[in-house]
Amino acid sequence: MNEDCSDTRINAQCAIDIQLHQLHDALISEKSMSASHNWTVRKIVSENHWMEARQKLLDCSLASDRVFSVSCDHCRVNAAVIRCKDCLPKPHYCDNCDVSTHQYLVLHNRECFFYLFFKPIPPSNVIKNINGQHTLCEQACLLPIQQPQNICSCVAQNMSVSAGRLVHLININGRHDLSLPVWRCITCHKTWTPELQDLIQSGYWPGSFAFQTIYQIDLFTSFEQFKVTAPGLSRQAFVNMLENRSRTFGRIDTICGKTFQKAFLEWTYCRHEKEKLSGVDHFLCPACVPDAVAVSADGNRKLYRFNKAKEVEEQPFYEGIFIAKDEDVAAFVDFIQQNTNPVKGRGTCGQSTWAAARETSKKSSNKLDEEGLEVAVCRHNILLKGLNMKRGEIFASPMFLQNEVATKTNCRFFCTDIMCRYWPYLQKVAQAVPRLQPLTEMKPFLSVMHAKGHSTSCEVQWSGKNQTGAGTTIGEEVEQVNSFLSRVALTTKYMSKAARVDMITLHAKGWNERKRKNLHIYLFKRYIKTGQKMKEAKEDVEAVQAVLAKSKIELQQWVCDVKQWATQVPDGSRTDDPVGLQHQIEGLYLGIQQKKRDLYWLTDRNKQRHKVRRRIVEEKKKLSDAISKYNSLPTSTKALNSADDLLAAETPIWPWEMVGDASLAMKKKVFDKLMQVQRLEEEEAILVEEMKRHWDHICRRVKDLNDQTDALSDGLTTKRLSEDAYCGLLCLLRKQLHDLKTEKQRVKEVYHRLVTGWDSLDVLEEDDCGDYESMSTDSYESADEDSVDPHF
Repeated sequence: MNEDCSDTRINAQCAIDIQLHQLHDALISEKSMSASHNWTVRKIVSENHWMEARQKLLDCSLASDRVFSVSCDHCRVNAAVIRCKDCLPKPHYCDNCDVSTHQYLVLHNRECFFYLFFKPIPPSNVIKNINGQHTLCEQACLLPIQQPQNICSCVAQNMSVSAGRLVHLININGRHDLSLPVWRCITCHKTWTPELQDLIQSGYWPGSFAFQTIYQIDLFTSFEQFKVTAPGLSRQAFVNMLENRSRTFGRIDTICGKTFQKAFLEWTYCRHEKEKLSGVDHFLCPACVPDAVAVSADGNRKLYRFNKAKEVEEQPFYEGIFIAKDEDVAAFVDFIQQNTNPVKGRGTCGQSTWAAARETSKKSSNKLDEEGLEVAVCRHNILLKGLNMKRGEIFASPMFLQNEVATKTNCRFFCTDIMCRYWPYLQKVAQAVPRLQPLTEMKPFLSVMHAKGHSTSCEVQWSGKNQTGAGTTIGEEVEQVNSFLSRVALTTKYMSKAARVDMITLHAKGWNERKRKNLHIYLFKRYIKTGQKMKEAKEDVEAVQAVLAKSKIELQQWVCDVKQWATQVPDGSRTDDPVGLQHQIEGLYLGIQQKKRDLYWLTDRNKQRHKVRRRIVEEKKKLSDAISKYNSLPTSTKALNSADDLLAAETPIWPWEMVGDASLAMKKKVFDKLMQVQRLEEEEAILVEEMKRHWDHICRRVKDLNDQTDALSDGLTTKRLSEDAYCGLLCLLRKQLHDLKTEKQRVKEVYHRLVTGWDSLDVLEEDDCGDYESMSTDSYESADEDSVDPHF
């Protein structure tokens, strides 16, 4: 009997396997019809193709290492002894053809195979046939450089070239040991050797004043792109990669990392000076000039730097450009604290204690020089300004950034994660320091996600989603930037002070360039998606209104009730205050319910959920204590249930509420939905204004470049630059003007879709938005063609 059951199970399993194979074959047979539409089918087909090709790939890879006796691809007479990987489709050379060709192409990667295997050889090695035996010999290889038109006044320019002193050329393939060319006039015997201008003209950059080491400029651009794309990549790792490339191709592999970094920073600073002459500002948002909706500020404690007592003091190239000078920040902080009476300790809000909510702080460790970096960004994730934190986060740090931003743009909202404590401090400082009074004209904005950690009344009062005119700004843009900068800290914490400032500034410039490149597509997509969000939000409000059988006026009254409840600050320390206890109980209940609702919606890691659960337990204990105090009051006519019973009830009934009135929790839900609709409606107008400012900024830049080009063409120059330099600047301006006009046309095409009513997102590729696509907010607007300025 058992054997029969076992056979039955085996037969059933075989039948299932047969069906699976039949399904697999059916899917494969349908690949020509549905592979382009079905991802599963495409994946199966691709895996099968790779599986079938693996053996063939192995065979081909081994066969490529086999040495054949072939003739030279160029003379077709002698036997080939050299294979050049960069000379396809004719890679094979005999000894004579190799010398005649590669004495000019010294950067090619060659292999000899007369040893019956492929051996990489450096450019200084040539093969000579001595008594029928092939032997490797040394030769002088000249640095490829632009040849001069003439070196003397002789009519007949008969020149010979010879090898000069040895130099080390570093490019993306590693190190090459070459010689500087020396041209000599045969008639008058005058000689010419390359100078600094000739090197830069040929695409090289000196590693020192005597340029014993020379770098190809393309290597610097590649390193910068690596650093921006992968911020955790260190200089030493990149240099190790270059050394491995040198060894792979049979060359000497020693490369100095410090010399490379110094030359790289000199090159980037030279480029920065060229950009300054053409009016380029990387730390300016085109959609926020001259009026910005919001600026967010926050600190990043991961960007610390270890103290190096024996380091040589160097001056940063980019001092004060992005990261403010330490002297200016220190003077500002000392001035503020001298004119106010700073209070020690951390600020609290609800049940949370905030490390950043401090008026004064001491240095946390003697091992650290900088304890972090505080930055300010606009709502489009573009970095505006930063400063080094010398003694942790204090209120004076965001105040300095707020003051710096206020000098460049008219900002409507200023966002921090401790705004409920920062704003009263700012008002106190403004009374003592009148010149800071304009800062109070900005509106306070508590970042939306951090508001979840504050008390419920604080969230209602200060959260950005409840601020009129803020649109759907979340105030957490600085956190997204910090996620990028935190990876930079993997390498900058071991750098010198000057190198750290320079590298962080370069990363910030690269980040802003990526954001600015796709700004028009981001604004367009955000505008379209907001319309979809707003339609859903309005339908949701109508559904709630129908269920509750309330009019719009009654729902608006609920909004007023929630705001009034939030402004009434209870005194929880008084045990005989029934009103205070009522507000405390309602706030704790509402806060616990919100944290439970958002536990898996807003957190995706166990560590984060653990913190939320711990806070729920703490608040639940406080709720139980508050209920016990309320029930013990002689004025209590009806006792409250336990905390567990209240939290288990979907809508608790409070004894102090009027008969027929809705609970605070219900009013808060309606309040959140109505606030969402209002913010989405505001966002539509805000985005149109930002697109208009973006367009105007591009038009101004085109006009400014045209004026500057005309001024240089008319000879309006100064004595700072040479004539050749001014001609080069004029060509650079023409190139930037051409690129800007091309960008202007792309922006016009995207914005024109709003005017014409073409609001489909399918016309945009997924990669067009770059990192903007990672911004997950509720702040997207609808495409209402009547709202778009006809100037587009």
